[in-house]
Amino acid sequence: MDGPLKVSVVLPTYNRAHSVGEAIRSVLGQTYADLELIVVDDGSSDDTAARVQQCSDSRVHYIRQENAGVSAARNRGVSTARGELIAFIDSDDVWKLEKLAVDVAVLDQHPEAQAVFSDVEKHDGAVIVPSFTRETTFFKGYLAQHPCPDGVVLDQRQMLLCLLQEVPILPSTLTMRRAVFEKLGGFDTSWRCFEDWEFFIRFNRTERFGYIDRQLTILKISPDSLHRVLSVVGRTAIVALLLRERARLRADPEARAAIREGVLHQRRMMGWQYAAERRRLAALQNYVRGFQEIGAFELLLRSIMLWMPRSWKAAVRAVAPSTPA
Repeated sequence: MDGPLKVSVVLPTYNRAHSVGEAIRSVLGQTYADLELIVVDDGSSDDTAARVQQCSDSRVHYIRQENAGVSAARNRGVSTARGELIAFIDSDDVWKLEKLAVDVAVLDQHPEAQAVFSDVEKHDGAVIVPSFTRETTFFKGYLAQHPCPDGVVLDQRQMLLCLLQEVPILPSTLTMRRAVFEKLGGFDTSWRCFEDWEFFIRFNRTERFGYIDRQLTILKISPDSLHRVLSVVGRTAIVALLLRERARLRADPEARAAIREGVLHQRRMMGWQYAAERRRLAALQNYVRGFQEIGAFELLLRSIMLWMPRSWKAAVRAVAPSTPA
């Protein structure tokens, strides 16, 4: 494993024997071939190891560790990487053939960008979303004014306001300079879910993102995806992070307004999930906490609606259509 290398790809996996092979093949089939692929098995109990070891390509390196979470697995992979650039892919996602070539070209062309990400085609069962970034609220507005199929370096201020409300970046789209990843200390291993959002906020404080407005990755959502299974845990952590950012940015009213929108959205999402699980008391507590945090009367209305007869809810939604079913 001696000698210079341009790209190290880090693939964390846990009990994804059924999908890891496709992810590996999508990396090895890239038109950009100057790479190594580091598969970090985070303590799988299935036959992941056998599936990975079926691959005879010398560019693939397998590491097994005791289960420590996706953040620790990604950090472990980077710690053994030789590449100047680090790219990430999750074990149930797939890259399109030109993905790495486009990423490397943009980073070579724009040395002021320390990382680049792109759009995603999202598959959630039978539902296909052709453009993930156009499902966002803030970032899609930025794209409407800045079309960038060949790549653009994003404004740090605009990305700050974006990341305080939503995260348009998925790890499987990210390629970044290894030196910057190491300088930032990698992913926070205390986060078991939504760790990417925390990392991106931290990254954006000092560095700039590039963006490519092309769907270069296929994201596959499964019933046991961490962002689904640990949704409430992750969203609760994000709310706490945003409130800490509010204290740090207390002299910035525009940022505080963005944080308010971010907290409001997370509290809505948690409330809808609790209601769908018929956990009305948990939903009520969530909305009340949200009101205490940001003073949004909408959340009080949502808490009241939890106890309304169905016919009354329909009347309220006719006046305020953003309220949940």
